[in-house]
Amino acid sequence: VIGEIGPNGKRERELWQTGNWSGYASSSILEPVMWLYKRTKEPRYLDFATYIVKGMSEPKTGPRLIDLALKGLSVADRNIDMPADAEEYGEYVAKHSRSKAYEMMSCYQGLLEYYEVIRREDLLQAAVASARNIIKEELTLAGGCACSERWFHGRSKQPRSQYHLQETCVTITWMRLCEKLLNLTDDPFWADQIERSFYNAYLGALKKDGSEFEAYTPLNGSRWHGMHHCFMHTDCCTANGPRGFLCFLREFCRADDRTTTFNFYGSAQVKGFDMYSLYPRTDAVRIVSHTAGPMKVRLRIPSWSAKSVVKLNDETLSGAKGGAYFVLDRSWKLGDVVELKFDMPVVANRVGHYVAFTRGPILLARDSRFDDGDLMEPMWTDDEAWKIPEDGTVMQTFSAVCTPSDDMWMAFSAVLPLGTHCENPEGGNPVSVFFCDFASAGNTWSRKNYYRTWFPIEIGPWGR
Repeated sequence: VIGEIGPNGKRERELWQTGNWSGYASSSILEPVMWLYKRTKEPRYLDFATYIVKGMSEPKTGPRLIDLALKGLSVADRNIDMPADAEEYGEYVAKHSRSKAYEMMSCYQGLLEYYEVIRREDLLQAAVASARNIIKEELTLAGGCACSERWFHGRSKQPRSQYHLQETCVTITWMRLCEKLLNLTDDPFWADQIERSFYNAYLGALKKDGSEFEAYTPLNGSRWHGMHHCFMHTDCCTANGPRGFLCFLREFCRADDRTTTFNFYGSAQVKGFDMYSLYPRTDAVRIVSHTAGPMKVRLRIPSWSAKSVVKLNDETLSGAKGGAYFVLDRSWKLGDVVELKFDMPVVANRVGHYVAFTRGPILLARDSRFDDGDLMEPMWTDDEAWKIPEDGTVMQTFSAVCTPSDDMWMAFSAVLPLGTHCENPEGGNPVSVFFCDFASAGNTWSRKNYYRTWFPIEIGPWGR
């Protein structure tokens, strides 16, 4: 590769000038090049990486992954200074465009690997700025993003049906970018992002028998097989899929001789501790010590948990704060017990005249298997007893219930003002409907099994 498209290579072109998407695709080789350098310490690999980074950042019509990020341009608005014949809005495979989601994030992963060696702070700053912009303007409540694999200011558009929404490869690359940022910054904010994506968009794309991953995972609709590549019965999302499990498990618990960090929760055995939990189906975690002596234990408190309780041997401890690590730095004894209880109400999420519901990290969905009415029914607004749920409203009418079958992981009942005939005394009564977790919604992979996460709210003459 170095001989062909490295400095003075046989092709007599810069690496970023090969391939599509303004050099994103070719430049994403930076990550494995840095892996080679870290394992072998051969200078030629670091030299090649430096050459790639120069192409990523300096040419006016190249990827420009650093200066455009530091200028505050959103990831969807970076198609500036392009040639006159740029295919910005043309064919799907664009020669000149900076909107491709997977490839952009893959390049940032490489830049972060390079940063670990070179320690150029602008590289880290550009990656963090881009990742935060993705959260602000692109990420859905399911933790996925991109329309037809490209950035499109998708967060504000998520209630509407989108063409090829939430490619699984994009979801996995997003999780891996957050994993790298978590390692470098030690900020649990990035663990929050991994968790949301893993339990929703990622698991939602996985077929129940583990045989394949759905290529695209809509927020409303049904689940179905991914595309076939090059006349093979597979696709890039199925090939890429297992990396999501590796990403999640690598960050599940980090341990060395002095510190154990719990980023995610579930029943598991880790270094010196046993953990028991059905999280996120339930709000409780129990950790039992099997070690003795001094050890710092860090427990991630999710940012969505407003009131978390931490107990050590039945004694309630103060200081648990959402979006931070709760630290227990002490001499442990065999049998010490740590208990966590998170605040997990169902919360309304508003975008315009649509509403969706989340519980902790989980996006909720109605599913046709419940057979509880029209999933397109709007919420009516002309009853004084019903206040239109604004963003962040805690929904008191949701309750966890037993799942109707093994196909569903979680189930909830809800009383909501649904329907189109609220002027009728009987029709004006609230309706009891059911929700499941997004990963379970539509998971029979049958076109007869459809689901919905975003629900319309009626518009009245009063403008609400």
